[in-house]
Amino acid sequence: MLKRVWAACLAAAFLIPAASAAAPVLTQKDQCASCEMWITKYPGPKGAVQLTDGTVLKYCSARGAACGWTKALKAGKAKSLWMHDASANDWKKPADDAMVDVKDAWFVYGSKMKAVMGPSLAPFADKAKAEAFQKEHGGKIYRLNELTAEVLGCGAKY
Repeated sequence: MLKRVWAACLAAAFLIPAASAAAPVLTQKDQCASCEMWITKYPGPKGAVQLTDGTVLKYCSARGAACGWTKALKAGKAKSLWMHDASANDWKKPADDAMVDVKDAWFVYGSKMKAVMGPSLAPFADKAKAEAFQKEHGGKIYRLNELTAEVLGCGAKY
């Protein structure tokens, strides 16, 4: 039963209209919506979830944002998910304004690249770049609809 509810939530997410025109911008003043750490202080891709009421929740890691997304999906409040494209950003310090909508992205989860708040999640707009990253750094490739709370090991705070 729970799997059917989850599948319905994922299907509904792909019917939601396109995200707002501008991606969220991360600043030095932003704190993570799940752990309250300073977002720009740590390595690895970051992310943001836009809710249907316009609220934007920012996260210190792409994994945290994916966990926030799964929670918003379950609540019927998910509008868009933004992350840094790992191939277009410096891993140690992603650009504050270089976030992209990742509904069609490829994700490498569990690579040996250091990130915060658990295993790294690296989003890529291009499948070949995700495969090259996986070959070099390990991990497993997923699509957004495969990144469930169970796969990501999301905790209660997300």
